[in-house]
Amino acid sequence: MKKIVGLTMALVLVIGLVGAGTYAYFSDTESSVDNTLTAGTLDLNIAGGDTPITTFNVSDVAPGDNGTASSILANVGSLDGELDIATSAVTNTPGAGGTEYEGGSGELGASAQLAMYIDVDQSGSVTAGDIGLKSDETTYDPTGGLEYDIIDNYANDEWDDVETMNASAADDIFVSWGVPTTIGNEIQGDSVSFDITFTLEQAAAD
Repeated sequence: MKKIVGLTMALVLVIGLVGAGTYAYFSDTESSVDNTLTAGTLDLNIAGGDTPITTFNVSDVAPGDNGTASSILANVGSLDGELDIATSAVTNTPGAGGTEYEGGSGELGASAQLAMYIDVDQSGSVTAGDIGLKSDETTYDPTGGLEYDIIDNYANDEWDDVETMNASAADDIFVSWGVPTTIGNEIQGDSVSFDITFTLEQAAAD
């Protein structure tokens, strides 16, 4: 009985000695610190700011008159965005009755012509790569000539994903108008107005 006990104690002692003789191998430790996630920004400016502006406001037009006006659109955010464009309802206001021809229902919007395009390279004229906006809510290549339609036909139009504006990109929106010589006294004193809204949405991931 004593021999068995003595063997057991010796075995425990050997195990203890083996454990005490264990050594560490080579090692190297590195760290990944300050991991941060920051959201980008989408910020569309018109004419250098966020305040609604008037691109054109012309008075005393007559048959045969025409003109062009523009405003700068800029993506000043850090993300690329898809540009959407929409027009409001068109408001026709009849003349106040200063002459015998004024009054009626306001015929200028059914007579005056309009064309709009995006001047992508901001050259100030139509060049390759510019984007025309048709009154049927489609786009076209305006280098073959601007496509005009009466202002009334641009009411409540929407053009989706007209282009992708990269961060820091800037374009010009051009609006050209004209009053045909075939129209007569019925437009005297009339006015027509509408709004254009520009929306920049996050571009879809590839």
